Amino acid sequence: MSLRSAAPGLGDHPLAAELAAVVLALLGVHLWRRIATMLQPAVSNVVPVGGPVADSLLAGAVLVGGLVAYVGAYAALRGVDVRLAPPSAGDRHRLGLALLLPPGLVACTKAVGDATGVPYNALTMSAWGAGTPATTFLALLGPGVLVGACSLTVVCHLLVQGTFERVVDGRRAAALTTVVAAVVLTGAPGGLTAFPQPGKLALAGAFVVALGIALYAVEHVDRDALAYLAYLPVTAVLGLVIIAWAADTGSVAELLYGATQVAVLWVAATGYDRTDSLLLPAAAYGSLLLSQEAVVYLFEAGLQSW
Repeated sequence: MSLRSAAPGLGDHPLAAELAAVVLALLGVHLWRRIATMLQPAVSNVVPVGGPVADSLLAGAVLVGGLVAYVGAYAALRGVDVRLAPPSAGDRHRLGLALLLPPGLVACTKAVGDATGVPYNALTMSAWGAGTPATTFLALLGPGVLVGACSLTVVCHLLVQGTFERVVDGRRAAALTTVVAAVVLTGAPGGLTAFPQPGKLALAGAFVVALGIALYAVEHVDRDALAYLAYLPVTAVLGLVIIAWAADTGSVAELLYGATQVAVLWVAATGYDRTDSLLLPAAAYGSLLLSQEAVVYLFEAGLQSW
């Protein structure tokens, strides 16, 4: 069954149909994460490695390799444009912003957290033991940053942004990517993630269904009052998003922490649109992930506050 026939009311609204496609594709990303987790013990037995770093690299390679294959197949089937040009000399200022903005925002959040009694590791939900050598920190963190940056780049900009670019211009696609990723790909322990949580996916799916019903009602119901009532489910889902966001934001530091993730998503999406290079969003995500853990390691080692 095609997407147009499965989602009533979406067939004549390309943007709504592509939003439904994004949610379904993100469901596949979530399922792949679960499959990769189940496959990890078997892969470790087939490819014996020693040490936590090697184990992390192997697990990350399987996770990212499968994700790239999945998104690549999706892009090929749906005609999504994959732009791999390196940044030009004129794009250096954008690349510099992608590298420098995340640590600046992280530092601001850390300072506000210290002033208001909110440790930064309570936001990231990560901890490092006191006295951990710098070489150990980098060796353990490196695979996680690499996997996180690559996964976010592939999911946010090939799957989500590339899908929206099928029906809207680059600037609008970047804005939609920021909004969708901010709703569906944030809020996990540690913040930004390429692998959506079930609750966020369910909320996104409910919004798509409610939107489809509303669009169908507007086009097929003669009475205006009933047609307008069809938008109540959409409004209810949006209300749930706002309520959930407000419930998760209990301090100024938490507000800044969430705003940092949204700002990085925006820089990455607009940077990809302007440069046609996946290196820029990868640099932004890598800088964010590294900065967050560096703050915990340098200033809160031995402290666990959640």
